[in-house]
Amino acid sequence: MSPVSVYLVGVESLASWFTHFVQWRPGDRQVHLGEGPRVGAETLRRGFDGLSAATAVFLTSHDTLLRDRQLAAGLRAAGHRAIVQSAGAATLGIDKVAMKRFFDRHGIPTAPWHYQGEGTLADADGDPLVVKGRNSTQSIGIRMATEVSASPQCFTERYADGVEYSVVAHRTAGRTITLPPVWKGSTSPMLVPPWRRLRLCPAPGITPHLDAWLREVTETIARTADVDGYLEVEFLVQADGAGLVLEINPRICGTLRIAALAADVPVFSLHHLPSSAALPAHRYAAEVPYTGTPFNNPSHQVYATSRLTVAAKDPATAVTALRRHAGDSALLCDPWTTGNAPAVLGAREETPL
Repeated sequence: MSPVSVYLVGVESLASWFTHFVQWRPGDRQVHLGEGPRVGAETLRRGFDGLSAATAVFLTSHDTLLRDRQLAAGLRAAGHRAIVQSAGAATLGIDKVAMKRFFDRHGIPTAPWHYQGEGTLADADGDPLVVKGRNSTQSIGIRMATEVSASPQCFTERYADGVEYSVVAHRTAGRTITLPPVWKGSTSPMLVPPWRRLRLCPAPGITPHLDAWLREVTETIARTADVDGYLEVEFLVQADGAGLVLEINPRICGTLRIAALAADVPVFSLHHLPSSAALPAHRYAAEVPYTGTPFNNPSHQVYATSRLTVAAKDPATAVTALRRHAGDSALLCDPWTTGNAPAVLGAREETPL
């Protein structure tokens, strides 16, 4: 019999919908850790009280990557298994310059970049550039520029037009599960962040070749970075078909819910699967920014936090549900037919989970 799983929820915005995406087994527990820098010893003790060998499943945010590693070390010393990010993966999630160095070192295609005299952006030559925070998340501080940044808190990369995708994966014990790619629309110099746009899964118009390439690169990164837990890989595919990796997030991410709904899987229990798998999309899922009252309706596959996510067996039903809950302006047409749906603006500037 599998050991009890103790789900250690370190992402505040999961609180309202986490339980609907778990395959609960007898004895399983959940403990809310929050995103603070410290967790009381009593909080952890209650979660594991009476258990001699449980599996601790850390649901980690950007801000708790290092904290959760420290907590996991204590749990392992007490005889428990812990699914938590490796030191290397945590570093890549916190430090985007280390992430860019990792891409170059392992031959992963990424946009030319510059930081304090290093990188592959040898000469900007008037090209449009994007300045990003070295340690930021949620697109905080991102801006267009014409010169490389001299700040040690930022790095610069060359801007490129294209269509953005995300692939979410879960890796543990050498097994990697990939979820279907999420379509996040086109880039623009306005730098509208993906979580303020329409997102779709399955990705409209995606070819088998592109689907396979996105998953293959994701699996390569998960293995090379020694990921233990969740990983999101953000891609940009240009008009000529060339693909770039923009960033990786070795943690709970904003595209997790839509990919899980499309794949129809209890995404927080993927550690139970016995082997690697490329999970297909069994349903159509769509997501837009949402500013109404949060709610969940699992029987109709509708979840609303700072984003509204819906899923259905066919595109028309998914579009109808999105319009019903977000308004007619949410979608003007069937996006899986056009494959070119516009950005959706006006979201609350909060964590998009």
